[in-house]
Amino acid sequence: MKTDFDYIVVGAGSAGCVLANRLSENGKYTVALVEAGGSDKHFWVKVPLGVGKMLQNPRYVWEYWTNPENGMQGQKVFWPRGRMLGGSSSVNGMIYVRGEPARYNEWRDSGNSGWGWDDMLPYFKKLENAPGFASKNRSTGGPIHCSYGVVRDPISKSFIDAAVDLGIPRTDDYNGDRADGVGYLQFNIRNGRRVSSADGYLYPVMNRANLTVLTQAPCEKILFDGLRATGIQISHQGATHQLKARREVILSAGPIINPKILELSGIGAPDLLARHGIGVVHALPGVGENLTDHLHTRFNYKVNKKITLNDLFIQKWRGARELAKYLIARKGLLATTSVIAHAMTRSDPSVPYADLKLQISLYSAAERYLSEDGGVPTDSFSGIGLGQFAIYPKSRGHVHIQSADPRQNPVMTANYFSHEDDVAKSLKGMRKLREIAKHPLMAEHVIEESEPGFNFDSDDEIIEFMKRTGQTSWHPIGTCSMGAGPMAVVDSRLRVHGLQGLRVIDSSIFPTMPATNTNIPTIATAEKGAAMILDDATQG
Repeated sequence: MKTDFDYIVVGAGSAGCVLANRLSENGKYTVALVEAGGSDKHFWVKVPLGVGKMLQNPRYVWEYWTNPENGMQGQKVFWPRGRMLGGSSSVNGMIYVRGEPARYNEWRDSGNSGWGWDDMLPYFKKLENAPGFASKNRSTGGPIHCSYGVVRDPISKSFIDAAVDLGIPRTDDYNGDRADGVGYLQFNIRNGRRVSSADGYLYPVMNRANLTVLTQAPCEKILFDGLRATGIQISHQGATHQLKARREVILSAGPIINPKILELSGIGAPDLLARHGIGVVHALPGVGENLTDHLHTRFNYKVNKKITLNDLFIQKWRGARELAKYLIARKGLLATTSVIAHAMTRSDPSVPYADLKLQISLYSAAERYLSEDGGVPTDSFSGIGLGQFAIYPKSRGHVHIQSADPRQNPVMTANYFSHEDDVAKSLKGMRKLREIAKHPLMAEHVIEESEPGFNFDSDDEIIEFMKRTGQTSWHPIGTCSMGAGPMAVVDSRLRVHGLQGLRVIDSSIFPTMPATNTNIPTIATAEKGAAMILDDATQG
């Protein structure tokens, strides 16, 4: 095994694949990309609707659970994360969203120089291949393909038309000149196949002589010489190995594992490290704090058209027909995800930009199907779900190690609904979904609200329902937050405060939630981070 490199990137997910590509691109530097998971060469990884086959299968995902959540009636919430090359970009919903430009300007204005919308737009354009989108803000030729979904069903169309009639403007491109509005979703799907970060960035360059990719090699800790990171320790094929980094170590293992690696390496809150017998290399109390996620809640509806994903399970011949359609032409329900359209709208006219996401899914499932007790994936009738979340939640949680054993998962508390504003905004989102469901354009498809039922209509009843049935949207961020304050972990060039030769580059560094979906902002952050590293190498 080769053990000496210029750069070591930990984690081959949405960000890590980008970094491996860009840092090895000029041929000057040797790069190691180290991944704890394995191969992504599985049929269901590439099939867009295959996400439903993967989320509860340890072959594809790391199965994490939060601690019992006080705001969710003491329930644990399931947080699956991608366990393969491409990371969670290999198991996510593939929804392609850049986010609200004003959010990035807020990052810049809060002290993170170089992170405004005008700074980020070149990287959003660099990563994308979006033919057919006529806007000066869109681009072609990048590694990640962007396209509209292939399904255009009458119920999703009625959702859009009803939302427009209720005052939400229609948008043809929410990644173009305006982020808010209602319309069909865009996806990182090409010709009916998922385009993960591994597909776009890693596989095209795997044969580079200066790039080494290791899988099944979890990082146990960072190695230091004083306050300079000099490499990492990994477990691989039953043995412990040390890899040396002549220039930098970059953590891109995601918002759950990055804090774990830092704390196991002696970087974090001194009292927490002391409890686990870990010596302090550098005190950084913000490590693992600022954990933020979208809490998705929804109403379910029985509908009068057999065009939903539920119908693929109810009548097996329908499922067989869709599979054949996909295998022959890469068309049909398997060639897209369950979510067809969404709306970004304001919870109140006084807020400066859209802060609620509403969406329609072509399936319904009873209560918490992703619970500890498991459950059937869909209802036994033709059904849809109307879901929502507050785009910019104020509730904050944390993730920390539970021992000094690198084989143990960290413990996570999301603290969903711990901030009263999140409850109030989500309630408004649910009310807006009810308005859409009862609109004449939607009502012609809806037989009944199957869960919880239109008779559950008081604020208290809806809030209780949200707490009983809410799920993660798989968008955790923020646990190695960027900034200059006492709880910040990295500076605006993504260098870990107080240390040399160590950066964090992925969604962990987001100080606040930038968008309804986090994969594309993560890839753009990695593009920007790689440019910073190469610029610093030239300057140095």
